[in-house]
Amino acid sequence: MRYAAHEQPGFCIMLEGRCFLDVDGADEVELEEGDFVLLPSTPGFVMSSARGLQPKLITASDGNELRHGIQVGPPTMRQLGGAFHVDRANAKLLERYLPAMILVRRDDPGAARLRRLVELIGEEATTRRAGRELILERLIEVLLIEALRVQTVEAAGREKGLLAGLADPGIARALRKLHADVAHRWTVAKLARAAGMSRAVFAERFARTVGTPPMEYVLDWRIAIAKDVLLREKRSLSEVAEMIGYQSASAFSVAFSRHAGCSPSGFARSRFK
Repeated sequence: MRYAAHEQPGFCIMLEGRCFLDVDGADEVELEEGDFVLLPSTPGFVMSSARGLQPKLITASDGNELRHGIQVGPPTMRQLGGAFHVDRANAKLLERYLPAMILVRRDDPGAARLRRLVELIGEEATTRRAGRELILERLIEVLLIEALRVQTVEAAGREKGLLAGLADPGIARALRKLHADVAHRWTVAKLARAAGMSRAVFAERFARTVGTPPMEYVLDWRIAIAKDVLLREKRSLSEVAEMIGYQSASAFSVAFSRHAGCSPSGFARSRFK
């Protein structure tokens, strides 16, 4: 089965059997019962019961159980999958700072919690009880957080990105300080002190681990917060600027326009289009 790219984060858990997952731009992996996969930005991919088969293009299902291949007899595998909806404004941030694929094997620490969450999502998705949409939204948020939490230090260390940074004790201290107080007037020297490193060592390790220079990451994070605020709240540019660490609305507007390709006010108006 061949699925086209759809950019939103997607996940699946193997309920029984096994299959091969071949994600565009990544190595093929074999999935077994109990394994969980999260794709922060879902590219095209192929799932098959055996290598060498000619894939058939599949469109998204309507949420009901769908069977492919031979329609009689026991299936070779069963899985439950779904997708998250992320504001397009910040979808690229997930793609840039998270691994292309997060794979949690059934015996990994935390895998049992993921299975329980997926079971709850499956139960809720097939009912029409009051509060269904709200409960599904919260369960999927928790599922995403749990998937990131159980990513092992060893696995995070194989790729650049936010998880790799959080797996490095020194870089993680600096990231936590930044995330907790994005409005602070951060410099590389201040972040280095938070990490307990010299400025030069910190800058090199941060870029090597996270995949971007420290102040570029600070800018990405600030603009991501600004986009979220502009889309969800009615605040003046001065308020947004102060919230993310800019001394004036004009300085914020210049930085935002360079980063996003449009002015903050233009971006805010886009929510009504």
